[in-house]
Amino acid sequence: TVYRDGSVFFSEMTGQRIMRLSPDGKLSVWRENSNGTNGLLFDAEWRLVACESSDLTLNRPRVTRTNMDTGEIEVLAEFYRGKRLNAPNDVTMDSQGRLYFSDFDRPGPERWGTPGVYRIDPGGSLTRLLTSPEVQRPNGIAISPDDRTLYLVEANPREGGARLIRAYDLTPAGALANMRVFHDFYPGRSADGLCIDSRGN
Repeated sequence: TVYRDGSVFFSEMTGQRIMRLSPDGKLSVWRENSNGTNGLLFDAEWRLVACESSDLTLNRPRVTRTNMDTGEIEVLAEFYRGKRLNAPNDVTMDSQGRLYFSDFDRPGPERWGTPGVYRIDPGGSLTRLLTSPEVQRPNGIAISPDDRTLYLVEANPREGGARLIRAYDLTPAGALANMRVFHDFYPGRSADGLCIDSRGN
């Protein structure tokens, strides 16, 4: 994701850190011990929203928002109806400032809740929009520039698993409807993150 000064911020998951590539090409570590940070996004106030999938020792998967001026970290989502999130993976935002994130299928016995897609409203309320069996292993997520379509990558490596991009109508209220398959990668590997340009491609 790109900051207002033109710097590119990206997750380096193996090293558990967030990197910053400045406009002059200088690469630096912006945050160490990033708690398994994956998808990143700057909101309208240039705060960094991060999907933290946890490093499997802390057992603290969550979605956070960092004030770039003060460094203060705010937890936006960590539990849903009393159960921990599994592994927040990727995040997108609509023009009203609502955040939508995918919660990946966490491997191993540490799994707590059900993978799905969630919406965080500006007031802080958390709504689950999709869950099993509607989705299997939600990964990359993006919203079209006109706010009318939400795209979701499914990356299920199991035999017969969904390996595709789903498309949904996104209503003015932030709900999802009319699922259709935008592209099917099966039997290929599927995709991961995705991004939509200003023309909707």
